[in-house]
Amino acid sequence: MSPFRSSFVPRLFTLVAVVLLGACGGPSAEEDARVCAEVECTAGRCVAENGAPMCRCSAFEEAAGLTCAIAAFRPSDDHGDTVETATALTLTADFQEGDIHPLFRNKVDHDVFAVPPLAGHGFRFTVRPGTLTAVSWQVMDAQERRVNVSSYRAPDGEVLEFVSTPEAPRFIKVSAGTGREGAGTYTYRLEDLGKDSHGDTPATATPLEVPSAPFPVALEFAEDSDFFTFRTEPGRGFRFSCDSDVSVTLRDSAGAPVQGTEGRTSVGRLSQEASTWYVRVYKGSRVFSTQCQLDDLGPDEHADGMPGATPLPLGVPVTARLQGSNDVDVFSFEATQGHVYTVGDAPARERIIQLTDAAGTVLSETAWGRIVHEAASTGRYFVFAHALKDAPWWSDFQVELKDLGPDDHGDTPETATRVEVGQSVEGLIHSSNDLDAIALQLDADGVYQVTCTPDCSLRASAPGSTFPFRMHATSSKGVWKAHLLASTLVTFIIDSRSAPYAFTFRVERVGTDDHGDDAAHATPVTLPVSLEGVFELGSDLDELAVTLEEETTYIVTSSEATVQLFDTGGVNMPVVYDAVTRTRRVTTNAPGRHRVVLSSPDPLVGITRSWRFTLNVP
Repeated sequence: MSPFRSSFVPRLFTLVAVVLLGACGGPSAEEDARVCAEVECTAGRCVAENGAPMCRCSAFEEAAGLTCAIAAFRPSDDHGDTVETATALTLTADFQEGDIHPLFRNKVDHDVFAVPPLAGHGFRFTVRPGTLTAVSWQVMDAQERRVNVSSYRAPDGEVLEFVSTPEAPRFIKVSAGTGREGAGTYTYRLEDLGKDSHGDTPATATPLEVPSAPFPVALEFAEDSDFFTFRTEPGRGFRFSCDSDVSVTLRDSAGAPVQGTEGRTSVGRLSQEASTWYVRVYKGSRVFSTQCQLDDLGPDEHADGMPGATPLPLGVPVTARLQGSNDVDVFSFEATQGHVYTVGDAPARERIIQLTDAAGTVLSETAWGRIVHEAASTGRYFVFAHALKDAPWWSDFQVELKDLGPDDHGDTPETATRVEVGQSVEGLIHSSNDLDAIALQLDADGVYQVTCTPDCSLRASAPGSTFPFRMHATSSKGVWKAHLLASTLVTFIIDSRSAPYAFTFRVERVGTDDHGDDAAHATPVTLPVSLEGVFELGSDLDELAVTLEEETTYIVTSSEATVQLFDTGGVNMPVVYDAVTRTRRVTTNAPGRHRVVLSSPDPLVGITRSWRFTLNVP
């Protein structure tokens, strides 16, 4: 007999035996599943024998020496594991106990509860561990999708607050860990926070009359929101506001949120037709009480576009009010080419104002309360006032136009206004981009006082750079001292960041520099040198020229002056202090003309300082 035939016969008998056993009423797979549903085996699989569970090993497990026996019976579950088998929660004053079972067939136990679906009611669910180390929770909808709700820790345990309605029923899944801490008891409690005093949807909104007196609004539970509805007349504005920090959003007649009104404490709108509005008041994770009211802001008194724009008279403020956060008030004025105009609104920083030409091109825009603009051409200009986010747009404000006239001074050295020394000049910085240039002829070695008040921003320029020009601020604001070595035309440029800015400018000669500031203008002296002088500015330098012998030591003394000596080649010669004679000495290397440069010991202090200098042989 072949090997194939000898191995085939036992298999054939086995198959026939299985078929006969089934035909004779042996246990079915359905009965195995029913009888063994609550049984866990150490190895093998559970089968039903005479209606009782029995663990049987396969040939492989017998060969491995495994024992196939019942390891555990699954305890009865106190609550369902799915939305379909969820336990209906009841309202209780006391905590109820739940039980999380140990792992069974590698499956984790969790308990699912169904919250009563009561329209307009808020619920508080509190859960805390019993014998469990920790317990976790999850709020779900009917499709077992997670729902975010407000939660916080309290002395009683972890607290959840939410709404469960017939349209949106809520389910709570309670579970624990997967280790040893994953089995044990916990306690829970469900409380009814009561029916909401106002509807939670546009369909259940509380109707209001326009205007309304202040009325209380109570958000009875976390995640609660109250809806209100009202109608407005064409061309009139309204404002819905609450006293406390709640979120107020506006919705249109279809219940859709109005763009730009999310999260504000007050909302308002201007509509050109009769409209129905909804307002949602919301706080989030807190129970809250406040007062709200609905105000009628009246009809729109200024046009929303260029046609019908309100004329702005010069120097006379015009009162306006935005009837809604979407309202725009438009004004107009006639401008003359070359004239500088200011348009301001007050209170400032509560609106955006724009200046446009007749074609609608925006020429300037600001939220800081003032626009300064020089008219490029004669014609009509327009001013638009818009609401600024989070600013009190509903308050009355004023718009004022001023004509500052043409630019009074040129902006460059080439177009500067020419004046004389001692002459006072008045000017106006029209805008932050405006510059006023004033030029005058200054003499060599002249010491001048420059005054520009109130405290101007000032700089100076002169043609070329072959001579030094020095300015030094004094202790008085808006006052400088200046001098230069060569006669020339000096241009002073004045600007300001706080336009319009009126100023007075004057240059006066207050002295003459007693000594030159460089080698070309040095004062010649001869030995022995004993000289006095004055630093007219803190930055002033006084230079002397003296002929010295070769390899000769000289004694140097000075008072209120820093001394530097340079030899014929321009090399700095060190002045050395002699501790024995208590004198300062300098030794020459070569004969010839030497330079002595004297400077103030406090060059940053803009005051006149007298000095004394001596140079002699011992």
